[in-house]
Amino acid sequence: MNLSLINPKEVTVRAYRLDRTRQMLARHGMDAAILFDPLNLRYATGCRNMQVWTAHHFSRYVFVPVVGPVVLFDYGGAMHLSDNLETISETRPARSWDYFGSGERSFEHAGAWANEVTDLLYETCGSGAVLGIDRADMLPSRALERLGVEVRDAKAPLEIAKSIKSPYEVEVIKRSMSVCSDAITFMREHAVPGVTENYLLSLVNQFNIEHGGEYQETRLLVSGQHTNPWFTETSDKVVTAGEMLVFDSDLIGPDGIFTDQTRSFVIGDGHATDRQRHLYSQAHEQLMHNIGLLKPGLEFSDFIDKSWKMHDIYLPNRYAEMVHGIGFGVEFPVVYYPDDAATWQYNGRFEAGMTVCVESYIGKVGAEEGVKLEQPILITEQGPVPLSNLAFEEHYL
Repeated sequence: MNLSLINPKEVTVRAYRLDRTRQMLARHGMDAAILFDPLNLRYATGCRNMQVWTAHHFSRYVFVPVVGPVVLFDYGGAMHLSDNLETISETRPARSWDYFGSGERSFEHAGAWANEVTDLLYETCGSGAVLGIDRADMLPSRALERLGVEVRDAKAPLEIAKSIKSPYEVEVIKRSMSVCSDAITFMREHAVPGVTENYLLSLVNQFNIEHGGEYQETRLLVSGQHTNPWFTETSDKVVTAGEMLVFDSDLIGPDGIFTDQTRSFVIGDGHATDRQRHLYSQAHEQLMHNIGLLKPGLEFSDFIDKSWKMHDIYLPNRYAEMVHGIGFGVEFPVVYYPDDAATWQYNGRFEAGMTVCVESYIGKVGAEEGVKLEQPILITEQGPVPLSNLAFEEHYL
């Protein structure tokens, strides 16, 4: 290990995350876990490698026992990436069973994977130990079943572990959010009539990557009629004066943080129409009302009951949820609208140390435009604290 490369605060963050992972695995009755999800792997170890590619090809994974050495199985030729990480005791080459690399030997290779994992599990945790897995393909899952390994879903312990941030983690999140805010400001300086949505989105990514960011999870920078309904993706549409431009960052910024911020503004001289000001005011009112409710101990059901009451004309186009957690991505918890609670909402409460995003989308079905706003928040004992200082359009209110 090269001690000159070690940052004490980063070591503290990694130690906190690994400890949280182990605590939650134990609480959920697991002796160890195999983590495939690149976000979970990074959370538990601090090791990053081809995060997007490995999200759809299971070519790296990590073995995390409640007690014992952490073993990373990395992509061939990339094992040196964990050389300076004190969280990882051993690195081995990963085994793959995917058809494109294994062909008709997929069944055989999945069996070899299961044999190695089972040997490691029982050597580290004892015979009959319970293994958690956060994601798995059919072939290796069935191979573990044939070996008699008891397997449980590790998603719950990982989501709960990630939901409470340490003070140093909050520092990391704030730094990354600042890069996101600056990227949005940079893009806005070039948001003039005649440029395309694609061009503006490229500027956001350029700034993010130049300042240590990594990639973007969605393509949600749209203008005019593309703002209603929401989730229309960025295109080669030319933005014109007087249109509303709506941008949801969804950037993976420095240190892998999901820097999720949304703002809306009018292209051109900045003078909004009465209709645009009304949409913006409604979205801003919803956002501020719901942020003001956030406090430790508040049950999700109580938040739903007290949440801002959206006018019936906007309900059909409402956003998917009112609040969601953030960290390396969209995380636990999620709190849904009253209209969706009976179908989707689960029990729980907000806690100090949670970082969440509060969402609002206002747009009438069939109308020309909509407005979306979103603000990242840290929940503290003293109440909600914004994680972004990016301004709102106060003159639209």
